[in-house]
Amino acid sequence: MFKLDEKHLEAAQKMAAAHRTKKSCDTCYDRGWVGVSEQNLLVLCTRCVDMEAAMADWKEYVSQHEELKEHFSDLFEEKEEVEQQEDTGSAMPTRNEHKKDHIKAKQTFIPGQKRTGRAKKI
Repeated sequence: MFKLDEKHLEAAQKMAAAHRTKKSCDTCYDRGWVGVSEQNLLVLCTRCVDMEAAMADWKEYVSQHEELKEHFSDLFEEKEEVEQQEDTGSAMPTRNEHKKDHIKAKQTFIPGQKRTGRAKKI
């Protein structure tokens, strides 16, 4: 099982602290990260950390270290898949054809007093 080294964990903690958007946070206690997973990976705070910028820095950090590239190869695969989807996405129709147009139902309500067997005539 893969376990992240302490030097990489410290670098991730610095990245999380650098990308904080709020001054104070009760969720992460102003650290930028909530905790550490079983694989010694950092769990970022979703309330006060800019996730996109932090992930971009983490991808850059991983690309510089060869020992991390094999474990985090899925980060780079997602980028290739998104680029392929963008190329084929332009041929897709703009209107959602799988949804039916809503047809207005025939109105069956007839206004007036509803009388039941026990009701008295007035």
